[in-house]
Amino acid sequence: MRAPSRPLGAALGAVLALSLSGCGSSAPEGTGQVKLTLWHNSADPAPLLEMYKKFEKQSGHKIELVSIPSDGFEDTTQTKWATGDRPDILEYHATVSGLLALNPAENLRDLTGEAYIARSGDLYQAAGSVNGKVYAAITGFPQVFGLYYNKKVFTKAGLTPPTNFAELAAACPKLKAAGVTPVFESGGSIWPVQILPILYLAGANQSNAYGKAIAGHSSTLADAGSPFVSGLTAYAKLKTDGCFNKDIVTAKFEDSMKALVTGEAAMVAQHSDMLPALLAAAGGDQKTVDESVGFVGLSSDKPLVTYAPGPIGTFYLPKTGDAAREKASLDFVRFMTGPAYAEYVAASKTFPVFKDVPDPQGVSSVLQDVKKAYDTGAVIAFNSDIPGMGGLAQLMSELIAGQKDPQKAATQLQGQVEQAAKAAGLPGW
Repeated sequence: MRAPSRPLGAALGAVLALSLSGCGSSAPEGTGQVKLTLWHNSADPAPLLEMYKKFEKQSGHKIELVSIPSDGFEDTTQTKWATGDRPDILEYHATVSGLLALNPAENLRDLTGEAYIARSGDLYQAAGSVNGKVYAAITGFPQVFGLYYNKKVFTKAGLTPPTNFAELAAACPKLKAAGVTPVFESGGSIWPVQILPILYLAGANQSNAYGKAIAGHSSTLADAGSPFVSGLTAYAKLKTDGCFNKDIVTAKFEDSMKALVTGEAAMVAQHSDMLPALLAAAGGDQKTVDESVGFVGLSSDKPLVTYAPGPIGTFYLPKTGDAAREKASLDFVRFMTGPAYAEYVAASKTFPVFKDVPDPQGVSSVLQDVKKAYDTGAVIAFNSDIPGMGGLAQLMSELIAGQKDPQKAATQLQGQVEQAAKAAGLPGW
């Protein structure tokens, strides 16, 4: 897969509520109203939640929100899904690996003919589709992963932010000597600790070369000297060298945001959808964030950001067999991707995923850094198309705890990939 042709797009920060003038009036009471259940990520920013309310007002339908915690979001969603329970609308990842886990041909409605797809450039060649059928409605640009850094800390230390792992390792002792935690990791939230190894692999995954090799079974994660093993090894060395915070096992991602803004930590590896959390850590003061925080790409050997289709603002329509609710849920998708979208982007100062919607003005400094890094060099996450990769975060937790070494972790994860690939019927397995 390749990156969409447009620059960095929507859903990279907090989104403001929008006016719905020209988008239709509220439906009269009693005119075919239904209640729709929406499983959504608890990290949805408040303005996105407001969009759900706007749809209720415009349509007359009601939305029952079922909040799924962002910590453990994938596992919790899959556990609920496995029971046979189905919402009318599902907010979830647009990666091929995430989509395959939902068994889309059996469980999801085909949205291939919807108008928003043609407005999205080649996005659906890279996300939200399987076997030529589009199942997702993506309203936010893929998450952009890289290295947030505290500008004041680096200036005081006389350092420039690292853009490869050798520079990262070299910066650690100098930052420690200055009394600062070099890299803040959030093992208590589990999922963030997989980000640095994935960033490392961007150098080997240009044009998705490594991801295709693993998904096509021409290489394995556990091959001797593989990029994956090398990435885990580089991570383990950073831990051995004392680059991480002492409470790495218990710290939450909210702690990492606060540490970064206050200068307690010099760097945090995270993605662009965490910008609202960064703003919250600064007490809602965007000026503090812009003055304190920058963003750069990072890989094994060059400045590259990694991107992946994210769950925030990505919607699927499960098959429910209820004609009225299925019609109303399709109305929801058309509302989120229709005329209201341009106003939503303009008011929110985020970047659009639709090619006919102009970029906003007045974007924050840190978001401009994210966009600049993305435009300079962006590589899709190697694991986006590989089923069975959901166990990576847990294996990273075990590596941090010293329960597994890089080779054993790679071997175990390769076994999970093989099992999932065979179950999905991927070619070559």
